[in-house]
Amino acid sequence: MNPLNLTLQLLAVSMLCSLGMPAYAQVTPLPANPTPPAEKGEKEEAEEKPEVAKVGKPAPNFALKDIKGKAHQLSSYAGNYVVIEWFNPGCPYCRGIYDNGVVEDIHTKIRQVDPDFVYLAINSTANQPKEFVITQSDEFLQKQEMPGIPVLLDYDGKVGRLYDARTTPHMYVINPEGVLIYAGAITDDRNFDKGDKATNHVINAVRSSVSGTEVAPNTVRPWGCSVKYQGGSKGGRKPRGRAPGRKP
Repeated sequence: MNPLNLTLQLLAVSMLCSLGMPAYAQVTPLPANPTPPAEKGEKEEAEEKPEVAKVGKPAPNFALKDIKGKAHQLSSYAGNYVVIEWFNPGCPYCRGIYDNGVVEDIHTKIRQVDPDFVYLAINSTANQPKEFVITQSDEFLQKQEMPGIPVLLDYDGKVGRLYDARTTPHMYVINPEGVLIYAGAITDDRNFDKGDKATNHVINAVRSSVSGTEVAPNTVRPWGCSVKYQGGSKGGRKPRGRAPGRKP
């Protein structure tokens, strides 16, 4: 090797060492159990989903606007019985409970024990344009001469799914303490042919509650058209036999 080149190399190594720099690349060993980088949103806690309504438990609160634009919050009706009907005037079974006086009978008889009871109709129908749903609901109740029933619009279906509403009609009764005491069919007369012999489960639930006796049955399989939710219907239980007709 050329003596001059050797001298220059030795001087270079000497200078690097004097500066404290390594003369070769150091390999840092990886830890035995490396921690993977956190994914986006991993530290964010997911919002807890509200519990679905259950008989015997406090009724889940909700807030909806009716077809007139008025806001309703379930908790604001505490202290009174609340009856909720899942409603769709495009359904023949829903029309049937009005044509045959079933809803009118509920109003008349429950007012005898709670003059200030609240009746709410909730429309979760989303297979038609929202404006059509609003107009159809309003015109139907005007024709039935029951325009005082507020129709709450649940177009996104959140409240319907919260209550597991499956049919129109599907009924819910909430006592003054805010507890759900009945859920299910409105009557045992799915073909509207029993007349005065029909059992109205909604009226019986309120009467039993007022008298301090057990509500029995407190759950009855609902019948009617399936609720037309966004993304598909849910759980229709159609009556057997002929289609419902208007009471003569």
